[in-house]
Amino acid sequence: MTRKMKDSGIEWIGEIPEDWEVHPNKRVMKKEKSICEKYEGENVLSLTMNGVIVRDLENPSGKMPLTFDGYQYVKRNNLLMCLFDIDVTPRCVGVIKNDGVTSPAYSQFTLNTNADINYYYYYYLNLDYTKELLHLAKNLRHSLTESQLGEISVPVPTLYEQKCIADYLDNKCTKIDETIEKQKQVIEKLREYRQSVITEAVTKGLNPNVPMKDSGVEWIGEIPEHWNTCKVKNVCKNITDGAHISPDTENGKYDFISVVNLNKGVLDFSNCLKTSEESYIGMVRSGCKPQINDVLISKDGTVGKSLVIDFDRDFVVASSFVILTPSEVINPYFLNYLLQSNCVQEQLNSYMKGTGLKRVSVANNGKLTIVNTDISEQLEIISYLDRKCTVIDNSIQQKEEIIQKLTEYKKSLIYECVTGKREV
Repeated sequence: MTRKMKDSGIEWIGEIPEDWEVHPNKRVMKKEKSICEKYEGENVLSLTMNGVIVRDLENPSGKMPLTFDGYQYVKRNNLLMCLFDIDVTPRCVGVIKNDGVTSPAYSQFTLNTNADINYYYYYYLNLDYTKELLHLAKNLRHSLTESQLGEISVPVPTLYEQKCIADYLDNKCTKIDETIEKQKQVIEKLREYRQSVITEAVTKGLNPNVPMKDSGVEWIGEIPEHWNTCKVKNVCKNITDGAHISPDTENGKYDFISVVNLNKGVLDFSNCLKTSEESYIGMVRSGCKPQINDVLISKDGTVGKSLVIDFDRDFVVASSFVILTPSEVINPYFLNYLLQSNCVQEQLNSYMKGTGLKRVSVANNGKLTIVNTDISEQLEIISYLDRKCTVIDNSIQQKEEIIQKLTEYKKSLIYECVTGKREV
């Protein structure tokens, strides 16, 4: 029998089951805040993409305050919400599963007796996916007040049905998440395999029967007898970094690329900053415009991402890139594969400086030890790696598409269940 539906009066929900009620959120949950004047070793919690987690204070990651005095107490089985910067915060809602303390910037809510915490977690997770409440946040920090949240209308099924929906979603989402995690593990193994294939080819060559010799470099090991080791600076005509000035975005016309625009060996020009003609001309004169067959490698933030410039376009790069101009003794694509190898990536890791933003200097990029051979053998290795990496990259892409489909299915499943469009 088809379930009878009615208009909820909530724009982003549409219809809900006829027997469901609609209440303002303040009748479902209320804010609770109690400040910890003196921290005494309680669990320190953070809201993350993986839920509300207990932070590892022995091996901390991310920003750490000097003291946890002034944090707020939180209790298990309450909701924790981030009501500020909701446009950029990856996850704005989570269930508290451990007593402890957390940043006073978060908002903690206790659920009323007619509300199941897990149902309303899924309900607000659905809104978090779509950033549905963003239109209510009018200030610069894209923040919601507790009073604004309290006035928002929410669906209220019976408590029994709330629990049924939450249990159903727990079961389904756990299975989806486990499948996604398995796909991610396969992707990680494929990426490791890709890097090992590259490393083997650019340090050992393609002929397993060729005489070998000790390279004299621990992280490279043996190399073919007729190969040699050298520094990156020895095979490049020029090594420089990008612009150390900010783009003139007010009169933006020319593409200004930073490391965030480099993904999977491709530059994304669709979402990059623009700089003015005057600024662009100055940057070009300073050597910040890569030429065809130059190799870019990232040196700030995400270190060690690289690509060959194989197109002509009017653009300049930020100082987060090093521009390598190969000499006639090395093919740019061979150099690019060398930069992606384990032996170079390990050197980059050893050169990284900085407590916040990690970076490798231009000079240290030039000091990277690599191996080299004649151009004809380089071309053979490039051809081999192009074929092998294409197959691996296609497999990775297939896995990523599966993850994307599962993620979208999970979102639609949550939406259908918490709005009563799917009966459980």
